[in-house]
Amino acid sequence: MKRRVRFEFALIFAFACVAICARSAPAQTFEVLHQIEGRIHTRSGGVVAGIHVRIMRKDSMQPVGETFTRPEGNFVFTRLTDGDYLIETLETDIYESTLTDVALRPIPRRPIQVNILIELPLKSAPAATPAGVVTADVDIHVPKEAQKFYRAGTKALEKGDAARAINEFQKALTVYPDYYAAGFDLGRELRLAKRYKEAEDVLKRLPQLAPRRAAPHLEYGIVLLELGRPDEAAAEMRRAIQLEETDWAAHLYLGWALLESHPQEAETHFKRALELNDKRAARAHLALARLANEAGQRELAIQHLDAFLSLAPDAPEAEAARKLAAKLRQ
Repeated sequence: MKRRVRFEFALIFAFACVAICARSAPAQTFEVLHQIEGRIHTRSGGVVAGIHVRIMRKDSMQPVGETFTRPEGNFVFTRLTDGDYLIETLETDIYESTLTDVALRPIPRRPIQVNILIELPLKSAPAATPAGVVTADVDIHVPKEAQKFYRAGTKALEKGDAARAINEFQKALTVYPDYYAAGFDLGRELRLAKRYKEAEDVLKRLPQLAPRRAAPHLEYGIVLLELGRPDEAAAEMRRAIQLEETDWAAHLYLGWALLESHPQEAETHFKRALELNDKRAARAHLALARLANEAGQRELAIQHLDAFLSLAPDAPEAEAARKLAAKLRQ
């Protein structure tokens, strides 16, 4: 009986690992998902490119995604679940930060796209900034040709053409190898296409280009996990947490990276991920159930399986989790 339960835990955990590594901020595929498209501009209507934009859930104030405005001042957040959100633009040497409320609660319940327009308030008039074009702390000197390829790549992504997007991002980097936004998007798309070694080659440079950002460490760490290098992955996740301790995804992936070598530390990070965002980090309960079962704490393992099922009743692993919980109750 114990051997059979241990096998089923291994099976469901393997399934969870596949699901959790499917994207950098894994969404629950059984939920209705929405999209927010925005544009950032100055009071005079000028383009504002390269601004760091973050989206947070209003109830917990926890980030669920981040990006940078494109050359046209646009940004997109996809795969958002129902709820109230805050769109934050981070402060720069030129602009004050902003917060914008967005509610995603359609009735009847269906996928929607919301479009927003954000005006950035000036701190003071910069003396040497070209009219109509402003950049942030990365991608300051990107040539127009590289911007053209990057713009084509982002448009291809919006249309669901990942292969073309990858090609366009590669062209942008050929023109300007230090193009952070193009490298980040290319690395992520290569990872989603399971081209992990190519993704590694692209992503490993990004922390040097944007040393104050957690996102490149997280994305690079996920690729290292896929390549079977958990120790290196853990180092990247730790750096991401140093830069942004409230990033639930970094804690979750650090838990995966440490699970085999340092299970007690992994448990701490799984619990922290659940504290920060229990719904999006729901699969942490599967790992915690496994750890509890291995420690002989059957009731605690059942509690974690039940918690996962409460948060994600229609997840791909849900049926296996129900069967395992029932077996443990016997």
